[in-house]
Amino acid sequence: MDTDRPQDTGAASGAQRLMPIGIFSRMTGLSHRALRLYADRGLLSPAHVDETTGYRYYDVHSIRAAEMIRLLRRLGVPLGEMRLYIDAAATDRLEETLAQQKQRLEQEQARLDAALRLLSRIDELDGMFRAAPAVELIDLPPERCLRWTGTMARSEFHESYIELAATLVERAGHVGLTPSGREVVVLRDPTDKGLAGGDETVLDYELCLPVSGEAGDALGGDLVELAGGRFARSVFTGLYEDGYRFAYARQLEWLADSGRKLRGLLRMRFVQDERDTADPADFATELLWPVTEPVAADAEERPPDLTHGWLRP
Repeated sequence: MDTDRPQDTGAASGAQRLMPIGIFSRMTGLSHRALRLYADRGLLSPAHVDETTGYRYYDVHSIRAAEMIRLLRRLGVPLGEMRLYIDAAATDRLEETLAQQKQRLEQEQARLDAALRLLSRIDELDGMFRAAPAVELIDLPPERCLRWTGTMARSEFHESYIELAATLVERAGHVGLTPSGREVVVLRDPTDKGLAGGDETVLDYELCLPVSGEAGDALGGDLVELAGGRFARSVFTGLYEDGYRFAYARQLEWLADSGRKLRGLLRMRFVQDERDTADPADFATELLWPVTEPVAADAEERPPDLTHGWLRP
C-alpha cells in the first residue's frame, strides 16, 4: 500500500478524509520517528491506525497540534510540558495559559539575570583580590604628630576624617607647628567585628598629623611620637571601601608566609584622596603594619601584646 496516498477509511467518522503519516510528516515538518514518539507520549495521536497494516493516518484537525509541537520543540519546551499548551489551544484557553507561562518565565529570567550578575561580581572580586597590592618591607623613622583620639562608625569615617584633618592643621598653626606630611590613621581597636565589619562597626582610632616646630607644653598628651622601625607596606588604589578587604587579606597572607608577627597597632595613610583628585580611581591608600623579624621555626610561640587578637597568626 502507498502510505503517502490519501486514503478513505470506514474507521473514520462519516466520509472524513485522512492523511497517511508520510503526507502529514511533509506538511508539518515532523519526522516519522518524531510523530511516533509524540503519539506514544499522548501528545499527537493518529486519527486512525489500520489494524491489518499498522499504517497511521492523521486528519486535518491534527495539523494545529503538530504545528504547536514543532514550535514548542524549537523553543526547547520539555515534552512533559507540551500537553499544557496543546490542551489550552484545544479549549481556547491558550491566551490565558501563555500569560501564566510568560509570567513564570519572566520570574525565572529575573532569577537567572541575578545569578549572572552574581557570577560577574564574583569574577570581578576575584580579579580585585588577584590585583591586590604587593607587600614590601620598609624602615620608617619616628614621626612627631599632633593627635586626635576618638571613635566613629565606619559609615561616617571616610567623610569625617578629612574634616578632622583640617581641624588638626588649623590647630597646629595656632600653636606654631607646621604640618610635615599627610595624616596617619592608627587603629587602636578594630572591635570584635574586625576591620571587615559592616557600616555600623565602631572604629576606635587615632588621627595623627606629622608636624615640625616647637609648641612648648601647651598641647600636653596631644603631641606624641609615632614609633619608627620595620614595617610591611602596601598601597592600593581606588575607593577605600572597594579595596581595603583585599589589601588587608594580602597583608595577612604575607605576614603568615614571612614568619613575622605584628609588634604594634595598624596604620594607614590616605596618600591621595578627594583633596588631590576628583577621580576615585586615582585615590591611593597606604597600609603600614609594624612587624617583627622572622620568627625561627623552633622559637617559643609568644602572642603579640595587641588588643586586636583577631590578627594574630
